[in-house]
Amino acid sequence: MAENIGTDHRLALSRLRGLLIDPERFSTDGDVLSGYLEPGTVHRRLVAAAFPRSSGDVRGIVECAREGGLSVYTPLPWGLNPPRDGVVVDFRFMSRILGVDTRNLFLDVEPGVTWEQVLPVLAERGVRVALPASARSPYVLESALEREVVLAASRFSNRQLATFHAVLADGREYRSGSDALPASTAHWREDGGPNLSRLFTGSRNSFGIPVRGFVYLYPEPEERKVVALGFGSRKRACLLARRAARSEIGTEVVVLNRLGAGQAAGGTPGLPAWSAVFGLEGSFKLVSYHEKRLGELASELGLEPSACAPAVSEALSDALGRPWYAPPLCVGFYTTFDRLETLAPLCEKPLRELGRVSQVLIPVKRGASVYVQYGLEARGDRGEAAAAVKGLLPGLADAGAFFPNPAGPLAWHIFKKQPRYYDLLRKVKGFMDPLDILNTGQVLEV
Repeated sequence: MAENIGTDHRLALSRLRGLLIDPERFSTDGDVLSGYLEPGTVHRRLVAAAFPRSSGDVRGIVECAREGGLSVYTPLPWGLNPPRDGVVVDFRFMSRILGVDTRNLFLDVEPGVTWEQVLPVLAERGVRVALPASARSPYVLESALEREVVLAASRFSNRQLATFHAVLADGREYRSGSDALPASTAHWREDGGPNLSRLFTGSRNSFGIPVRGFVYLYPEPEERKVVALGFGSRKRACLLARRAARSEIGTEVVVLNRLGAGQAAGGTPGLPAWSAVFGLEGSFKLVSYHEKRLGELASELGLEPSACAPAVSEALSDALGRPWYAPPLCVGFYTTFDRLETLAPLCEKPLRELGRVSQVLIPVKRGASVYVQYGLEARGDRGEAAAAVKGLLPGLADAGAFFPNPAGPLAWHIFKKQPRYYDLLRKVKGFMDPLDILNTGQVLEV
């Protein structure tokens, strides 16, 4: 457990107040600070909340914190549990859309830009972005940095971030890829020397604090149609989803049970037990051909899906046009279709004992793997349900489930099997953040 570097932080807090000036951008109020913490955690280790408006503010906050013996935390979906006194940096005021490049297809955003803020702007410009299927926060840059699964994962990679800028622990600004070149105008992902950019993705800001990012955009297709088919079982729905993904049919391919589809489609009545949803797009002829091929593939597999009611298809089509957020209690992992039926019982039976369970499955990379998410609507005490959900994770990892960004006890469980990787993380953390001030102990104690 990290120890305090200092105990009297009045000078550091005074400097932070002078830096931010606006009372709305600095707070030491206990109720405000408690909102960033894990349930039941006392706010005594979190001494202030800072709300920067620019990268210059972020650099100033980091410098004040470092010189004053404080850690710098950023909000986490599961809440903070600081082992050392520190200040939390909230990006809600860094919410400018800095550019929409429709020629080179890049979206330039600050870390506080939300999906709801950016989607109308993109629609006006005739471009779109790959939407998250299980977002942990409303922020576009956070989703891209954490490589959250996207609804279009069957066709596109989860890596939707081109380049980014971040403030390091010593106050310097890091620019990834070609952005590091002084006259660069193109945002290419690969670094010219050691590829440090990959350290930042999935690290929950443990190596640097993001202040700007360039996210990929896509042109609107000539034609788009969403086809929703009903099935009596998950196995049959996945047969068609897997075959369609491997046949390169569908930008989005999503399988949902009734509860999952209801959550996505806003409780539309008439949902089948299982829905397979296909977002078809391209030229008019291609969309027509792909719709025909779906029927042919179903026949080849001996399936007899039912066409969903028009209201259901329309609701699911609308759902694919907005971001999907992860349920408060959920388990999400990657596996292969062949392992799916082996891993499913490890989740389904214990979760059903706690409440209603939603399911979402998304083929990834044309069906090479599949993302599986179970969401729990608990009947009883939510704290007990959350503990039960966490208890499932080590067993799933041992059985072959792949968790892309493990944190806390799950990360420890996984890294015990890979001690050299953990040693490498410790060395890199010591190099990038020798005082261990960035999100100290929040993802993994290194």
